[in-house]
Amino acid sequence: MTSEPTSATTHELRETLRRLSRWEAPASTGILSVYLDWRPQATGERPGLRSGETALKDRLREIETSLGVRGPALESFRGDAERVHAALAEVDPASLGVAIFSCSAAGLFELVQAPVAFENQVVYDRYARLYQLARLIDEFETAVVAVADTNTLRLFVVRGERIREVPGKDEDPYDYQMRSTSGMNEHRFRRHVEQHRREFAEEAARLIEQLCEREEATRLVIAGDETALHLLQQALPHQLTARVAEGRFHLDIRTGLEHVRRTVEEFLLQTEDDQSQETADILVGEIEEGDLGVGGFDRTRAALEAGAADVVVIDDAFEPAEARDELTRLAARTGARVEVVRDHAGLRAHGGVGAILRYRLTS
Repeated sequence: MTSEPTSATTHELRETLRRLSRWEAPASTGILSVYLDWRPQATGERPGLRSGETALKDRLREIETSLGVRGPALESFRGDAERVHAALAEVDPASLGVAIFSCSAAGLFELVQAPVAFENQVVYDRYARLYQLARLIDEFETAVVAVADTNTLRLFVVRGERIREVPGKDEDPYDYQMRSTSGMNEHRFRRHVEQHRREFAEEAARLIEQLCEREEATRLVIAGDETALHLLQQALPHQLTARVAEGRFHLDIRTGLEHVRRTVEEFLLQTEDDQSQETADILVGEIEEGDLGVGGFDRTRAALEAGAADVVVIDDAFEPAEARDELTRLAARTGARVEVVRDHAGLRAHGGVGAILRYRLTS
């Protein structure tokens, strides 16, 4: 298992998205937006070669050719290309995706190292291209995973396709296991075991809360022994219960790290898909009732420009890509959340994009 890259937290990514949404390239120049799949090839004639390296080289050559032989745009772009290459040389090798935004003429430079691969995209334009960054924030939030029985707690931090285990808690099972005794001794021993289990659950909840705050986790996944989970859920503070991902699956307390990663990744992806589908359902209902929802590119853009959009829902297949980026930029500038959904027939019937509103718009 490779180490976790030095990727930004969800809060940091949101702040980066907000900052980038406010940049506009000076006249006659542009902002270079670079998204790269930074995974090394496992096979082929050149193992270790990243598809992003080839895509970047080809696209930079095309952009430079399109800018002519002189001028401020070409000068700024060449400065951007140099900074991109310099930054890539220092990227954490554990990163699976890299995003860079640069405008030498304006003093802009942002680097994002991600625990998931981006689709290769290199664009030189007036505004930064932000859709893939928003999709990263929407789909790959940081999760804390707790696997527990009545005397053992294992803790994991999951970001995208990366996982690491952190110290948990492991006690001698003697005081936590029910055993047959007789008479008053049995009743006293049962109370003794139950008290130890409650105390362990309370300490486990405290450790989970500390880890969630330290890692800025937006999701909490708990699994393991049913008795332990019942006590743990009772001990969790209210602010954490709201982050618990709904649904149950079994993980043995001795489960290997890679099995935990695969199981949790699949569960989180399904959870995110279910929530995005539910959000799209809400939007379609609001549109069809003529209430707090609008559909289609033009009406969604108008709602964003008016500051009325609360959640922008975008079908991942919505085209053109420039339109997705424009709506994402406007959403970031106005504090609207972007929700990416796949294969939602109702949303596609309303143009593949829409917004849940903060308040009704007058016609």
